[in-house]
Amino acid sequence: MDLMWDTPGRLLRLLALLQRRREWNATQLAEELEVTPRTVRRDIGRLRELGYPVTTMLGAGGGYQLEAGATLPPLMFDTDEAVAVMVALQDMVANTPTGTAESALSAFDKLHRVMPPRLQPVVEALLAHTSSLDLGRVIDAPAESIDIATLVLLARACRDRRQLLCRYRRYSGETGSRQLEPLHLVHTMGHWYLLAFSLEAVGWRTFRVDRLSEAQITNKPSYPRKPPAENLHEYVTTQLAAGWQQVTATVRVHAPRAKVDVWVKPVWGTVAEETTDTCIVNAGADSYQAMARWLLLIGAHLTVLEPDELRTAFAELATTAARIAHDDSARKDDI
Repeated sequence: MDLMWDTPGRLLRLLALLQRRREWNATQLAEELEVTPRTVRRDIGRLRELGYPVTTMLGAGGGYQLEAGATLPPLMFDTDEAVAVMVALQDMVANTPTGTAESALSAFDKLHRVMPPRLQPVVEALLAHTSSLDLGRVIDAPAESIDIATLVLLARACRDRRQLLCRYRRYSGETGSRQLEPLHLVHTMGHWYLLAFSLEAVGWRTFRVDRLSEAQITNKPSYPRKPPAENLHEYVTTQLAAGWQQVTATVRVHAPRAKVDVWVKPVWGTVAEETTDTCIVNAGADSYQAMARWLLLIGAHLTVLEPDELRTAFAELATTAARIAHDDSARKDDI
């Protein structure tokens, strides 16, 4: 039974248990850790040797307790684990409701303070040069598999202000070499984006990180350029909107602006109050069919002002919905 936990991992688990509850006896701890009471007593001794003030409560109802003020030891994370945990917590702090965000912020702060010294430079680079931006998510978009090593390398290039050589695959599928001066990383809409100055284009560009490959930091320093905007999130939003909004339309939504705002993120369009009960939405999407589907999610009456292509998309959607509603083949099969 003692083989179920390696010693370092078991000590961390034991310490977490002692922090969770005021008092434990050896039998209770043994059950939680799936070891013997003898192993618990030996591990308590190890914690004391490491400097953790675990006191013994004598008597029939006695046990062990951790004195107030004790802290976690340096965590045994490898680089990928540390980056994944810190980035996930950072994203939660930025994009979750207040209650959850406060808990995430507390965990983020605690983990940051006890991160092993060898990982501190990696974590500091990520904290200084990454951020999260809530622009919603694309419906049915495939989950992105991000290479942690690439993310760390890009953050280092931002921190050290070094030029980057890489291959980049455009939306069309065309792949070419790029020489970039990285500035900042932004996580939004389920993807990571690199904001960098492109030496080929002689201008600032936004690159999807999962389309980067063969990235390497060079010895050439980045030129001290003025950032493309004072607010980098607003700049990235504008860049993404230009890419996503292949078609545009204007729609009157018969609902108060407060109800409409939550459905129309900046990357998808703008909302202007017309009356207390109506709004004008200037919307964008990759197709009119996609636009019709997400506008229906608002759950309010819509009046299409322009163009006719959006009316056609709604008509096609209505035809599809009617066909589904009148399809009784499943019921016939059940008879």
